Amino acid sequence: AHSLGVFGATGRGVAEAQGVEAEVDFTVGTFSKSLGATGGYCVSANAVLPLVRYTSRPFIFTASASPSVIATTRAALAQLRARPELRTRVWANAERLHAAFTTLGLNLGAPPSPVVAVRFAQRDDAYQCWQQLIDAGVYTNLMMPPASPDGSSLLRVSCSAAHTFAQIDAIVAAFKDIVAPVQRRTSTPVVSA
Repeated sequence: AHSLGVFGATGRGVAEAQGVEAEVDFTVGTFSKSLGATGGYCVSANAVLPLVRYTSRPFIFTASASPSVIATTRAALAQLRARPELRTRVWANAERLHAAFTTLGLNLGAPPSPVVAVRFAQRDDAYQCWQQLIDAGVYTNLMMPPASPDGSSLLRVSCSAAHTFAQIDAIVAAFKDIVAPVQRRTSTPVVSA
């Protein structure tokens, strides 16, 4: 759902990147990551798609998107199509951040992507690091159980094409000062990607 705009030759997502778009029955995605809007989508040529409206709990309790959200989404899609260099920049930033976090020995989640997850075994450690990072001027998304996988807590750092290398390096410096000592102290095992 988060791969729109960043994976694949034209940014159409993981299915495009893997060359399996023709084999996918339902394509889902979010407008909140690479498009900077709210909401999401489920598209398909499958005749079963209308049943989603009546059986998918998240869909049943949603409202139609507002005209401003649709306009924002369309404008962002136009930018993604017209400016493929944005994908190149976001990947350069993500790879720089992931490599630096790996060098620091941080416990990372999934393989490199524009959303880099740092895992914590202890909820309190994640919360305290999150608060200290905010105080240091670095915003991350804090995820804790039950919303996070495996009972762990996560700090998710989202890279964008607008970040400069200097900003990525400042994020790394804050994680070096705040997060790395906590993870060394708690001996959180590193999850291999």
